[in-house]
Amino acid sequence: MGQSDAPSPAAAPSLPTPDISKMGHNPANFAFWIGDEPWVAGYSVSYAISFYDSKTQTESARSEWWGPKSDPKKLYGGYGLIRIPVDPTGRATGRRIWRKFEGQPERMIHEIPDNHTTKYQDDVC
Repeated sequence: MGQSDAPSPAAAPSLPTPDISKMGHNPANFAFWIGDEPWVAGYSVSYAISFYDSKTQTESARSEWWGPKSDPKKLYGGYGLIRIPVDPTGRATGRRIWRKFEGQPERMIHEIPDNHTTKYQDDVC
């Protein structure tokens, strides 16, 4: 069997795409008064989640965007996210939280370093 005939090593299974259908927020858990950039009156924010495996340095496709959201009382910003999805396969060693404001580029704002924490307070400016 020549080098070209050797079987290729099996690729690591890919991580699933997170399902955000049950994700939500704690309506009593905001971090900022409206007026602190980027939390300004009329903000519209959305979040997405990806699974991450630090052993293989791989990341899943991102979830759909959860949102857009804004504080209905127009007083606060900085969402307390709840029911953040976990990787049902158990391969992810962490999750990444992505955020975008209307009219601004998306960015990763936090990496949860495990596959069991389901809450995160967005207190990133």
